[in-house]
Amino acid sequence: MLLHRVNPARNEARFYLVEAGPSLLDPFAVVRVWGRIGGAQQHKINPCASAAEAEQLAERLIRRKIKRGYQPVEDKGEQNEAEKTNPPL
Repeated sequence: MLLHRVNPARNEARFYLVEAGPSLLDPFAVVRVWGRIGGAQQHKINPCASAAEAEQLAERLIRRKIKRGYQPVEDKGEQNEAEKTNPPL
């Protein structure tokens, strides 16, 4: 899930990406990427023993970021599908 926190008054434009899935060296992992939009990025990979553990960790990280003011970013594909079923008047 991609999250943004943008506040022009504070010159703040940040992103946070969280994904859970299979890993090459461990059964599953949670990958986090964060930084300034258009700037340098940092990343961290947390190995997990099961898919359920990875999903729980990802959900906890997302909830924490939403509490800190980050907002989910809509997927452009979902938005286009919504426009097809409900075209603007």
